[in-house]
Amino acid sequence: MKMRLRFRSVGWLIVSLGTLSLLSACGGSKGSTGADAENAKDAQQAAQPEREAPPLPGEAKDMSLPPVHVADLDNGMQLNTIVADQLPVVYATLVIRSGGESDPPKLPGLSGLVAQMLKEGTSTRSSAEIAEEIEFLGADLWASSDEENTYVGIRALAGQFDVAMGILGEVASAPAFNTKELEKLKRRELDRLALSEREPQYIARRAFYRQLYGQHPYGTVDTTPQAVKRVRRQDMVQWHQKYFVGKNAFLVVAGDVDPEHVSETAKKTLGAWKAGNRAAPTYADPPSPTDRNIIVVDRPGSVQSVIYLGNLAIARANREWIPLMVSNQVLGGSAASRLFMDLRERRSLTYGAYSSIGERVEIGPFVAYASVRTEVTTEAIGAFFEHLQRIHQEAADPDELVNAKRYLS
Repeated sequence: MKMRLRFRSVGWLIVSLGTLSLLSACGGSKGSTGADAENAKDAQQAAQPEREAPPLPGEAKDMSLPPVHVADLDNGMQLNTIVADQLPVVYATLVIRSGGESDPPKLPGLSGLVAQMLKEGTSTRSSAEIAEEIEFLGADLWASSDEENTYVGIRALAGQFDVAMGILGEVASAPAFNTKELEKLKRRELDRLALSEREPQYIARRAFYRQLYGQHPYGTVDTTPQAVKRVRRQDMVQWHQKYFVGKNAFLVVAGDVDPEHVSETAKKTLGAWKAGNRAAPTYADPPSPTDRNIIVVDRPGSVQSVIYLGNLAIARANREWIPLMVSNQVLGGSAASRLFMDLRERRSLTYGAYSSIGERVEIGPFVAYASVRTEVTTEAIGAFFEHLQRIHQEAADPDELVNAKRYLS
């Protein structure tokens, strides 16, 4: 079977460079000699026990996934229940089909700030009271946001499912967006951004995605200090009211539960939501580079260069997704892939070199990346292009394909 990496030629190369700082030391103790070192090495090797060959793997077992029980609330929210009763534990995740792509242009990161504020108190309880009850239950509560979705989730013992769903429903339905808590969050975010903007990986990643996606929402890696300072409580309230509606959300529950009981509990805790409409954001298409572009971000004082190479790949629903994942695994998906074995093991240019395909509803990115010593930046970039050319033009070896498929499965 021939397998080639099916993506367009690399369109963007981001290098975060700095001045070279090189420290060197040489020599050992005055009394040491080469013969002494060799004798010590021989003695160490003789003391090591013989290694046994690892056992052979057993036969592959068929995997069967439990069925998903699907139901709908009257407000249009979809319920997905998976019964897995091996342990008396239940996980529930509420997914809002809006994330960073729905942020206002002047407030990038608003959805992420809303997600963080969900746990900071409701109309009836403070953040401390919520945290105290979660601790009493021995449960976990989390909220987060990415480019396309916002998530609110909880893990608890199956016997505490009703109580846990009550908490999840409350923080998702009635967040207070307390002004004092918002000011605390803004200070934390400003401190985090100040630290992040000193990290070369963060700088390179932000520059890479902005050039790759342009004005498309996927090009926004993080919020900005200006947006954090600008955001108001009313901005959060409006965003929450617009997108936290029944037709724009679905609930996933997995664990030692009964589907009918899940439906009943969801109706009590989330059934009062307005139906609303499913969000359909509109945004500019990402640019289509016709030639190779190189962007250098100078960072004086750095002892390493952070390298990002890549281009637009395909959407997750594309029928070529699985072959592309296998191809990427051959190229740079793990420490056994070509990039790692060459740039680290053979050339000693870096601690690790990898590549990945981003999962997105819209067109995702292909990215190859590494951090290398500044003085070997040119050699490392050349090695990347060698492997990109090879994976694009030559069929993978059968052994590489077998190992890649085993890793992914």
